[in-house]
Amino acid sequence: MKMIISESEVLRYFDAIDVGIHIIDKDGVTLFYSKAAERIDGIPAEQMLGKSMVHQVCDGLFSCSTGLMALEQNDTVTKTQEVNGRLILSTAVPIRVNGMTEKVIVSIRDIDQLKHLEEQIRSLRDENLRLNSSLGQLNSDFLTEHHLLHKSKAMDRVVYLADRLATVDSTVLLEGESGVGKGMVARYIHDQSNRKNRPFVTVDCSSIPESLFESELFGYREGAFTGALTTGKEGLVMSANTGTLFLDEIGELPLSIQAKLLRLLQNKEIQPIGAPSAMKVDVRIISATNWDLQQQVEKKMFREDLYYRLRVVPVHIPPLRYRQEDIVPLIKLFMNKFNHYYNQNCAITPRALNALLAKPWPGNVRELENEIERLLVTCDEQLITENDVLGQAGVHWEPDTDSASESMRVLVERYEMSLLHEYKRKSRSVKEMAFRAKMNESTLRKKAERLGISLYFGNNSTDND
Repeated sequence: MKMIISESEVLRYFDAIDVGIHIIDKDGVTLFYSKAAERIDGIPAEQMLGKSMVHQVCDGLFSCSTGLMALEQNDTVTKTQEVNGRLILSTAVPIRVNGMTEKVIVSIRDIDQLKHLEEQIRSLRDENLRLNSSLGQLNSDFLTEHHLLHKSKAMDRVVYLADRLATVDSTVLLEGESGVGKGMVARYIHDQSNRKNRPFVTVDCSSIPESLFESELFGYREGAFTGALTTGKEGLVMSANTGTLFLDEIGELPLSIQAKLLRLLQNKEIQPIGAPSAMKVDVRIISATNWDLQQQVEKKMFREDLYYRLRVVPVHIPPLRYRQEDIVPLIKLFMNKFNHYYNQNCAITPRALNALLAKPWPGNVRELENEIERLLVTCDEQLITENDVLGQAGVHWEPDTDSASESMRVLVERYEMSLLHEYKRKSRSVKEMAFRAKMNESTLRKKAERLGISLYFGNNSTDND
């Protein structure tokens, strides 16, 4: 059902909004002049209504008339003009009937007010950058202090490469599953380099709409397109000038932008939208991906020339499941971090630590960090227990203390334990658990006994051990 609004209601709504509304007919005579228009222009409506805009311009009240321009051009016109000694931004939109302009609606904005808003936005943006920089520096200090905390041989190679890469300006491609810490390694390389006191700008290529990518990355000049800021905008690349630009999720980069990024890598120059010529930039590029970019190249979804330009020095960061020795140090690191952040003094029991070690961590370091935060803010009496980790009571696990190293048998046992814990969490009895695990009950009981897993389901179950 359509709602019909009368002309008088429409004009009343025009009077209520903060943007000035000025309507003229096809002869340039003012038909309507809103209260906001009176306030912004500083002209009473009686002086405008029924008067020709041609005469108002000739009398010098208006430096020009966007409404008359829209009539002449039969098209929308946006222009800065001087009205009654004031600087005004107005947009005139022709209203056509059968292809002919019958009226023109002009929206009027106070440039001083727009400048004030821009200054507020710029101030907020600067404050946001300052806070991000401070937080980034805190994270940087934390990571640098711990030297990308690790104990595994797998990460020894990564840190060795990171230290070497910090001494040069080579383009680096960090590869690895989501959550392995590619951003941490990128920041570490920057903070060990001679650019450490310069900007470190992160671009999440997966979060910027394709239509906005070019303007966000390379910036634009004043009046480059409709809706652009009147002052233009500095892109993220220029924000990173003399520092490091970290392109996260580079596999998500639209094909339309890849050629422009190639120009940046080859010539160290960019051309903002609307700029007459390219400009040089001094920026170090580090990118990261959890995609197989070689496969994307073969599928014609990623430019081959860009791939090789980005992959001058590839660094593969192994998943957490392949560096079990790093889990305990990382747990302690995150415990310290969140205890400090939440002003707590929470501890963790050895059994809880073992239960965490048994998990496969498909989300890698990010998942581990999130899990420690969850445990720390939800545990009782400032102590994380095994029950907190497993999410239920009665489940325990004794580690194989005879193992001096992470053998295949230990890793397989840990994975089996993780699976059995998950099957039990979703079941109400041994029988249901055996059904979910697709094994008979006697085999399940033997395996659970060997792994130290209790099969007690509470008093309501009829088949507890």
